[in-house]
Amino acid sequence: MKRIIYLLGLILLGTNLNGKEIAEVTGENDDATKKGKISGMVIDQTTKQPMEFANVALYNLNDSSLITGTITDESGEFWLDGISFGEYYIEAQFIGFNKAGVQEIVLSKDNPVTEPVKIELETNTLELAAVEVVADKAALEFKLDKKVVNVSQVISAVGGTAVDVLENTPSVQVDIEGNVSLRGSSNFTVLIDGRPSVLSGSDALRQIPASAIENIEIITNPSAKYEPDGMAGIINLVMKKNSLNGFSGIVNGTIGTRDKYRGDFTLNYRTNKANWFIGADWRDETGYGNIFSERETFRNDSVFYRIIDGERNDIRGGNNFKSGAEFFLTGKSTLGISGELGKSKNTRKGSGEMREFSNPVKLDIYSLNESESTRENDFYSLNMNFQHNFNTEGHKLDAMLFYSGEEGSDSENEAEILTDRQFVKTNIFIDRVSTLETEKENELQFKLDYTNPFSKNGKLEAGLQSRLERETEDLLFLDFNLASNTWVENQKYTSATDFRRDIHALYGTFSNKLGGIDYMAGLRGELTVREIKNTNSAKPHTLNRFDVFPTMHLSYKLKQTNEIMASYGRRINRPSGRDLDPNPNYFNRYTIMLGNPDLKPEYTNSYELNFLKRFGKSFLSAELFHRVTNNKIERIERLGEDGIFYLETDNFDKDYSTGVEIMGNVNFTKWLLVNGSVSMYNYRITGDLAGENFERESANWSGRLNATLKLAENSRMQIMGFYRGPSVSPQGESKAMIFSNLSFRQDFWDKKLSATLSLRDPFGTGKFERESKTPDFKSHFRWSGEPRVLMLTLSYKINNFKEERGNNGGGGEPRMDMGGEM
Repeated sequence: MKRIIYLLGLILLGTNLNGKEIAEVTGENDDATKKGKISGMVIDQTTKQPMEFANVALYNLNDSSLITGTITDESGEFWLDGISFGEYYIEAQFIGFNKAGVQEIVLSKDNPVTEPVKIELETNTLELAAVEVVADKAALEFKLDKKVVNVSQVISAVGGTAVDVLENTPSVQVDIEGNVSLRGSSNFTVLIDGRPSVLSGSDALRQIPASAIENIEIITNPSAKYEPDGMAGIINLVMKKNSLNGFSGIVNGTIGTRDKYRGDFTLNYRTNKANWFIGADWRDETGYGNIFSERETFRNDSVFYRIIDGERNDIRGGNNFKSGAEFFLTGKSTLGISGELGKSKNTRKGSGEMREFSNPVKLDIYSLNESESTRENDFYSLNMNFQHNFNTEGHKLDAMLFYSGEEGSDSENEAEILTDRQFVKTNIFIDRVSTLETEKENELQFKLDYTNPFSKNGKLEAGLQSRLERETEDLLFLDFNLASNTWVENQKYTSATDFRRDIHALYGTFSNKLGGIDYMAGLRGELTVREIKNTNSAKPHTLNRFDVFPTMHLSYKLKQTNEIMASYGRRINRPSGRDLDPNPNYFNRYTIMLGNPDLKPEYTNSYELNFLKRFGKSFLSAELFHRVTNNKIERIERLGEDGIFYLETDNFDKDYSTGVEIMGNVNFTKWLLVNGSVSMYNYRITGDLAGENFERESANWSGRLNATLKLAENSRMQIMGFYRGPSVSPQGESKAMIFSNLSFRQDFWDKKLSATLSLRDPFGTGKFERESKTPDFKSHFRWSGEPRVLMLTLSYKINNFKEERGNNGGGGEPRMDMGGEM
């Protein structure tokens, strides 16, 4: 829509400009000393929100001839430079609004720069009913402290989840298993409408259908207002809402090759007093994959080999139901209540042909390794939020109370069965174990935020927050006794853990404008109290500490189309309960994982410098970044004297990431849009391993390209490619990977019905591969995903409500457009 508005504005202005007036705009015929400047802002009279892309025209007061014009930026502001001294009047207009302006503006030697003018536009209801403007949103937009991804422009994600959207997003990487990382780190925080998610990280993103998301905010250096958890930053999912009174909704259904099914719906009913919504989603998908691992162990002057070649399939299922309402108590106060109830069930089945042998020849065993694990979780959350707006625009108080719970179990059965050299099974078990882990988690959060815009550019924010977490885990480990044909409890690996963590925080931010520089400074203080009790530990492991997290954001507009942004932030990554659990976690008879209850949190100092160049609907951005992480948490492998590999988590010294990310969003023609990014950085990690200091370094880079071809008004194709280069770890490196998608979308029935056909990994290149090497062993692991997955999604919009520009005004709460135009 913005592109059409932009072009209409230029046409309206261009048809009224003649050669003389163009000369006046450029200043070619005037004395430069007789030039002035006019600035101002255009806002929506009803919502008081700034209006982006409103047309602004300057006229001569004597003969009403058009002098020059411009279009407002994303903040609703405009500038007119190089204006000859004289008397003028100014008018602003936007489709769907009545024209308004300022009737007398005087520029003179004594008054070369006017005070900023403020123009309020009133909605024209008759014009709104008669005009429909159809255009694209920008796929990616920049704000002072975030990148914003408009989900409706990522057609390869239709019928998918938030993970599918992020496959096309700069600064974000998604591996073949759907695991998300932000700037190469999986330590990020997931928020939904600025509130905590019941699930965390990639687990949360896999559960949320893309069709329910309005946009995704990528915040790599959050301000002090946000919690500092997540080393790489925050991914905030802004869910769709409706701005029009009445009933609306959207229904989506997806079917894919080899047992892949999804469905979801969202229904909304809005009146002048309340806004009600209800939604649900369901999925049942099987992903097929293959694994290969090879390990060489050096022990007692012999080399031991173990090779596994097989398949690993994941069945992801679950359902989710949510409902809530917003009550407009007064013209200034809103109360929101919502709840969510869901169930997830993920089953992993593996089967591999395994050979163990040694050199000199002492051992040569052929076997089949069969495993099946099922993780089931029932989760729920309740959320209540209250907002009160004071008389001054933007002056408000927000309060939030959030409670979530999760109960689940994780059962696993593993068997190793002796075979002949052709891998034909016998009835002899080499090993057979069963584990059952039950867990219960609860979290209570309270948050209070106060915002006071004390001047046009100045704003003060302050708040407090408390977060109380409780978690219990019970692990039952069973060995199979072949002699008695019964299961017997193994006390060595059976345990119970009680985990609690309380975090109390205060924060404040101050933002203003100094000359041409917009700035925001913030400080957050947090008190953390942690305790871990375990049946196998003599005493609890405790942590009590106070941390300070400063932040700073700067923005400077060189011209109306050029901008420089800089930021600094300090963040924390708190170890998870699984990382802290000291109990041995038995993978198989060769591998055992151990947690570390004495793990320290990671702390990262993050610096960013971003240059943005806009030209029309296109942009180019170069972002320099430098991150230093202290107490780096890594998982390593250690070979025990018993020949078992132990996976252990520990703190290393530091890691460093320094590089540049270049992004571009270019409209080459009206039918071709290309969005691409390249990230190049130096990565270095230091620490102590097996009693010796080490330092490892690599030159990392990744790139992505997303091209959209508009074949017709209701038809388009999208091609996506992604590459990630190799990167070092404390004991080895991960290999390069490449991945691609191809999608086609067709709209029917005045865009009420849309059909999207997607082909994932058409060339079968998607895989994850890593190598590790120490003086005691070396290993190689490869996992290949399912190639050439074909998915068909049908989406139907009820009432086909469009986004009402007059109620949004380019700011404030994002509104539901029931799928959006594309």
